[in-house]
Amino acid sequence: MRNPFNPLRGWHVLILILMFFGVTIGVNATFVTLALSSHPGEDVPRSYVQGLNYNDTLDRRNAQAALGWSARVNQVDGDLVLAIDDADGAAVAGLQLAGQLIHPADTGADCDLAFTEARPGVYRSTLPCGEAGDWRLRVHTVDGPPFEMMHALRLP
Repeated sequence: MRNPFNPLRGWHVLILILMFFGVTIGVNATFVTLALSSHPGEDVPRSYVQGLNYNDTLDRRNAQAALGWSARVNQVDGDLVLAIDDADGAAVAGLQLAGQLIHPADTGADCDLAFTEARPGVYRSTLPCGEAGDWRLRVHTVDGPPFEMMHALRLP
């Protein structure tokens, strides 16, 4: 009786092996392309240098903690309002503040904020960007006493 199936010859095996590795390489290339296009790499520019200067960061945080300042963030009419009080509860006026609205997943969506003093101790910034969702707000002094804060924020 004759075998109804064709026998497996050498060139069949060669084609099967080439197809297997072709599919494997194709899938790997697709995953590498997707990974590189979806995450740019470092979240913080020059993170290695910042790691070397971490003691300076700790010194700034200790100086800020010694001031005893507290800050509250609110959203009013589509603007961000930041109120800063000292250890005695008095408003801290005259600061030059800068900030960033940081997207948790896409660093390309981050944007800078400019704060102006609306009244003593209360600083206001319009939102130039930011779609609805969770964001991180980073605010720091440009000149003057050391102050830096991070705040989780949900934009409507």
